[in-house]
This record gives sequence, structure tokens and C-alpha cells, in this order.
Amino acid sequence: MVNDRINQVVNQWENQGFTCEIWTSPPGGGWSDPGHSTDEIFVLLEGEMMVFMGDKKYNLQIGEEFLVPAKEPHETVNMGEIPNRFYWIHKYHWTPNQKQDS
Repeated sequence: MVNDRINQVVNQWENQGFTCEIWTSPPGGGWSDPGHSTDEIFVLLEGEMMVFMGDKKYNLQIGEEFLVPAKEPHETVNMGEIPNRFYWIHKYHWTPNQKQDS
């Protein structure tokens, strides 16, 4: 049931021209970003993931679709004891050594 929902979400965003990549973070790992030129979406597949935006924090549930609005500073952290896996869905050009989109 959750996998069907995740596939539906991924297909929806890919049909709108977004790129869907599976990423992982080790326990305690994650990243922060000052914001991108387009919206981005996280979908947690396994493990735990906390998203911080402004003075709020969001504990993602497996299969939940979480939207980070364009230009919104944010940080992700794996709060669990095992590596997490999640879809990172975005619509901008990104390279591994790049800190933010161009």
C-alpha cells in the first residue's frame, strides 16, 4: 500500500518534469541548504528523517510527501540509528560538488 502511494507520488512529479533520485543519510547525517530556485520534495522510504525550516521541525513518516518551497532555507537530519533512504525530488540542475543550484 505504501509502495503504491510512493510510486504514484514519484510518477506525478516526474510527469511535471521533476527529477526523482534516491538518497541516503547515515545516522546523524544530513545537509542544510539556503534554498533552491524551485520547490523540492522529500519522500521518506525507510529509517527516520527530520526537516528543519525556520523555527519549525517536521518528523517525516515513511511514504509522506514533504514539500520545501522554493528559496526556503532548510536542513535535514537522520535522527535514527540506521541509515535512511528517501526520494529527493527536484527540478534544477545539480552536480555533486555544487552547494546550491545555479
